Amino acid sequence: MRLLVVFSMVLVGFASQVLAQVPAIKPTVTPEMGDVGGKLFGKPPDPAKTRHYYIAAEPVQWDYAPWGNDPVCGRTLPPPVQDHRPVSKLRYVQYTDATFTARVFPTDRLGILGPVLRGVVGETLAVTFLNRTPQPLSMHPHGVLYDKDNEGVLDQLSPGLGAAIAPEARFTYMWQLDESSGPAPSEPSSKGWLYHSHVTGDSEVNQGLVGFIIVTDPKRARPDGTPADVDREMAGLFMIFDESGLDADALEALEYANLPGANPQQRSWAETQQVIEAGSRHCINGLVFGNLTGQDMNEGERVRWYLFGLGSEDDFHTAHWHGARVMEDARRRTDVVELLPASMKVADMKASSPGSWLYHCHVSEHMLEGMYARYTIHPKTGQGASREPAVAFFGASKGDSMRITHAELSESTKLRLAGAVTVFEAFSIFNQPLSLELAGQTLLFQPDRTGLATSGQNTLRIRNVNPYGIVYGGKMEFEILLQGPAWQPVIAKLKPSENMPVKLRIGGALHQTQTRPVWIRP
Repeated sequence: MRLLVVFSMVLVGFASQVLAQVPAIKPTVTPEMGDVGGKLFGKPPDPAKTRHYYIAAEPVQWDYAPWGNDPVCGRTLPPPVQDHRPVSKLRYVQYTDATFTARVFPTDRLGILGPVLRGVVGETLAVTFLNRTPQPLSMHPHGVLYDKDNEGVLDQLSPGLGAAIAPEARFTYMWQLDESSGPAPSEPSSKGWLYHSHVTGDSEVNQGLVGFIIVTDPKRARPDGTPADVDREMAGLFMIFDESGLDADALEALEYANLPGANPQQRSWAETQQVIEAGSRHCINGLVFGNLTGQDMNEGERVRWYLFGLGSEDDFHTAHWHGARVMEDARRRTDVVELLPASMKVADMKASSPGSWLYHCHVSEHMLEGMYARYTIHPKTGQGASREPAVAFFGASKGDSMRITHAELSESTKLRLAGAVTVFEAFSIFNQPLSLELAGQTLLFQPDRTGLATSGQNTLRIRNVNPYGIVYGGKMEFEILLQGPAWQPVIAKLKPSENMPVKLRIGGALHQTQTRPVWIRP
């Protein structure tokens, strides 16, 4: 183990020397320029046929195995994985609007993947990108129509405006979903296209900057753009992430280090491979050893899987489902789908066998190294997985940053609310007040370190705060009780049969949603 640690330090130092020789990247958009995007082939698109997304690239601490063990096989994690959790990554994060203050709830089953962007043929995707990292980045799409400014790729010949967005700068990419972006008549009703940062080759994908686009045939789509012949969507990115600390240039240099005439290196090829393998994370959606969750469906549902492969020459994968068969790209029945780097495929499944099933790469080494997960088919007789479109389909929600899970009206003119809002990681609840807006009334709460706040007879309690007054995980769970003379007239006017707008302001972030309260009679 000591040899590995020392050797890792040597390799990282060698990689740093290689990186030092790489020319500095000159951004194509800086903060001083403002947002100079928003046009496609020199013109703004039709607003009536445009879907707007707000995406930021941000540093995160990523855990490949947040459960801390292997829940599928009931084993402890291998030492290289267990001893290096979490790690520093970058991620695409979705926000509700151009203020970039309120995050949209992430989808658990996507793992490290960025927000899903979706539309139907004939529409345009407007993606306002804000770079909150210390390095120039971009968003490069596959499969859609774009001009040079919206390509999102840095080249030294004729880079477009959106090629390299500087730290703290923003740029609005415009991508048209033309006929060639969508499925052919013989293909499934929707298809997936990758997007990722493309400033320094594929290194940014390894950092975590990857997501996908769903394009649906309008003739086979619901009004919200989801495919009409599908009940639920799943996704799988099969990729080996590299945590060795070496980039592609450093790895290439090591191959020639001990040849005649080259500078000798104080290590063997076997030692080099040992460190590289110790840093390999064989992932589905950025998670290993069964730690990917949320792949739930109901018996009888038509489930569409969007499958992707990325990585290097080691990333030859075979996605395999136990307990089910799929139709791959509407052309053959199978239970194994082959994936190469940059493969993008669709597999349709009929969820017919209730149970919790294994889903994995069938390459032996990859499976042994943790490239597996579970998916669950709930029986018809049970409650099962939510069938709400916002849960069943990717990108079908309204971009919400607040969810009310319980709203209760009582005859004693009390209103109880329970729910959650998105917050930044390691959020200090006592640093700023929380403002509740309901039925034209505003109430200010100032939580203490225990998560409790009172305002008259009204109370707020933060449910998931730690002993130091910090909320981790990017989601703050709350309970609110409104009562007393000041609120009795307001509560009396509320009707259980009507939606009730609720707003919660935390600092500069405005979270809002609607809920329908239920009557609780004594």
